Amino acid sequence: MSVASETTPSLIVFGRDDTSKPHASIFLLPDVEAAEGAARLMGMHSHRIEPGEAGDIVLRLPRGKLFDSGKAFVPFVKGELYTRIAALAGVADEPRRASTGNDDPGSPENASAGSPEALTGQADHDQGSGSGDGGGEGGSPDPWGKLTVGDIVLASEGPDEGYFEARIMKAKAKGIFTLKFRDYPDAAPVDRSYYQLGLIHPRQLSKR
Repeated sequence: MSVASETTPSLIVFGRDDTSKPHASIFLLPDVEAAEGAARLMGMHSHRIEPGEAGDIVLRLPRGKLFDSGKAFVPFVKGELYTRIAALAGVADEPRRASTGNDDPGSPENASAGSPEALTGQADHDQGSGSGDGGGEGGSPDPWGKLTVGDIVLASEGPDEGYFEARIMKAKAKGIFTLKFRDYPDAAPVDRSYYQLGLIHPRQLSKR
């Protein structure tokens, strides 16, 4: 029989955002009560697990983080994994209705690095890639060279995290940008070099 310790995964926080994208993360034993409070505050679900329970699910979940605001960092996960979590917790998987019409362009959304339209490196394809009017090899423009304050890019929160939408808040020297994650306004800004960023295809951005 497994015995719980401070490093035992003990709580899953999960839920879908306003665009129906699934989020889930695991919290350790000392953070269970605070994470349950964060889940309530964010309108998400929580499910306590016993030591050793659902190990195949737990091993695939990213670690969550708690903020001083009482909210938590709950990253995006694959739909198949989310469905299994909902079944484990006995929660009906009913995606929230995606907002339509006059969406706030600053509303929180995030994108997976595996999204087919997300990491392309060809953000300006429709604006003349291969047309001979750019500065890159073969006439293709360098999309990273056009990044500026206010642009939305994809960035990772850390080595073990996926990529999420972030807004450029400041452009520094030597291609360094200060970013703020759109889905996690309570998270501290991060600095990333241009080569650590992914670009979102203009067609994807136009859907928002």
